[in-house]
Amino acid sequence: MQLKHLKSFLAVAQTLNFRQAARQVGVTQPAVSQHIAQLERELGVRLFDRTRHRVSLTTAGDALRSGASEGLATIDRALDLARRMGGLREKTVIVGQLDYISHAFLPQAITAVKKRMPEVLVELINMPPREAVQAAREGRVDVGFGLGAIDEPDLVHREVVRGRWVVWVPEGHALSKLEHVPVAELAKHPIILFQRSINPPSYDALMTTFAKAGAPLTVAHHISQPQHGLPLVLQGVGVYLVGSYVFTERAKGVVSRPITGFDTELVISAVWRAGHRSPALKTFLDGLPRKREFKG
Repeated sequence: MQLKHLKSFLAVAQTLNFRQAARQVGVTQPAVSQHIAQLERELGVRLFDRTRHRVSLTTAGDALRSGASEGLATIDRALDLARRMGGLREKTVIVGQLDYISHAFLPQAITAVKKRMPEVLVELINMPPREAVQAAREGRVDVGFGLGAIDEPDLVHREVVRGRWVVWVPEGHALSKLEHVPVAELAKHPIILFQRSINPPSYDALMTTFAKAGAPLTVAHHISQPQHGLPLVLQGVGVYLVGSYVFTERAKGVVSRPITGFDTELVISAVWRAGHRSPALKTFLDGLPRKREFKG
């Protein structure tokens, strides 16, 4: 089965018109008809019912359309990545990052690229830090952002942001009166926390840490976007456990407090393959902060 046959089939399935389909895929109408005929012979089924005035999908054709659309989209993405890997990568910086935490450092790096190299596209792929490090090692991204210690012989890493776990509470809350919040005290309150699907390893490590300290957390609400946490704090849903770098300015009506009782330090590092330093990637890296600390 050839790719051009599937493209012609999908064009006809979409337009239900052989002439329009031919224009869409950039071949002649007889070529499209030939592609469909070859595909039908190979599959042993009829894909279209055709009369002089009407074209419609058969049941078999409709089944193929549903599956082939997703498959062709996947192939197109793979081909696009291959083209970029094969020569156009210098015009693109592919970044593996986690939306939940990257706004503390990513915008200024993107701005630096756009100012100095406006022709370069910064393509963001959302992925957990552990996966981002692996993607950088495998060359699927130009640069990724990992958490904690990174010991990868084939990767260069540079600390970008340093922070710690903090808890946001309403002004006047019992925890707001403490300079530091022990884990045992924090565990007495319902917690607002990021969804586990955002970063499963960090979520599990956090829950295990509190459980081992004899203070298991009770999660009142999971969130997928950090900006949703503070309004929930003000509404009394719970207290918000989050990295200190997520919010760089104090919000009205709430205060943050550091936590004690375990290693609360958080470090985010940029990682990229040794020897891979295109002008676009260098510009991106130069735009990142260097060891910026958020105490919370």
